[in-house]
Amino acid sequence: MKEDYKACYIEGDLCEKKYLESATLPNNTLSVDYEPDDLNPLDYQTCGRTSVPVNTRISGGKPVIKDSWPWQVLLLNEDFEPFCGGVVVHERWVLTAAHCNRERLFVRAGEHDLSFVEGTEEQTAVDKIFVHPSYNSYTVDNDLMLLKVATPFTFSRHIQPICLPDETEELPKHTRSIIIGWGKRRNLKGYTPDILHQAEVPLVSAEVCSKVYQNTYISENMFCAGFENGHVDSCRGDSGGPLIHDRKDGTWAIYGVTSFGDGCGKRGKYGVYANVLNHLGWIRNVIKHVELLEGRGMVPRYLTTTEAYEASDEEELV
Repeated sequence: MKEDYKACYIEGDLCEKKYLESATLPNNTLSVDYEPDDLNPLDYQTCGRTSVPVNTRISGGKPVIKDSWPWQVLLLNEDFEPFCGGVVVHERWVLTAAHCNRERLFVRAGEHDLSFVEGTEEQTAVDKIFVHPSYNSYTVDNDLMLLKVATPFTFSRHIQPICLPDETEELPKHTRSIIIGWGKRRNLKGYTPDILHQAEVPLVSAEVCSKVYQNTYISENMFCAGFENGHVDSCRGDSGGPLIHDRKDGTWAIYGVTSFGDGCGKRGKYGVYANVLNHLGWIRNVIKHVELLEGRGMVPRYLTTTEAYEASDEEELV
């Protein structure tokens, strides 16, 4: 199976998707039979702050200045090879895409240039994996995953959590958002960049997106972003990375997680992102239950695969 994955990683997304559907991958599902009455740990932290002024950033699919996006992380497989991105949302939690799940995962924060060690990196194993209970590997709906890391991150100018949007917010439809990653710049064979890149992309209406992806299910839990003429897009290796936008108070929040697309930057095609706004309850509940229960010396009750499958009420599952 490991050799099959290696071949898929080189050859393309369809092969990789077949591997993921056939592999038995780790996942944890919580039973919410006990509701902590404390405030959510996410509400106690400062988030979405960057030490690099906005007007000094380089945009348009170009390298970024170090520490521009201190919440960006790199996911590595069991051979410590980078393959997906993600964001820090808490000192022990990373948000990424469910299709980035692997048998073993490591997270590296504080990374900027992959070609050498800069001294700001922190790498840790993943302790627990929480795939969204409604994730569908066939339609790629609800493509979100939370990773609890084994060692908490030390926050500094190099590593910071990004904010989750408020439930009252809407997608930033009228101005361009920013996508970030170390993925390929074009849909061609070749090297991925060593330095973190960013690009600015506009959101696309659900009607336009569904028309473009006629044979692909675009659910309300997804949205599209990009340009009609292509060129600027998320690409292979960017999966799990964020689509972010600044807010009136100057903080940055994550609104989308890079999910899939038809190639990279192809004319008439757009990148598809998991809609974070539709999953705020799940994200906050998982972190709240695990953090508060473990903080009290209690062990959260995890459902077995059979129990999770047989659970009829998704409200009981996080």
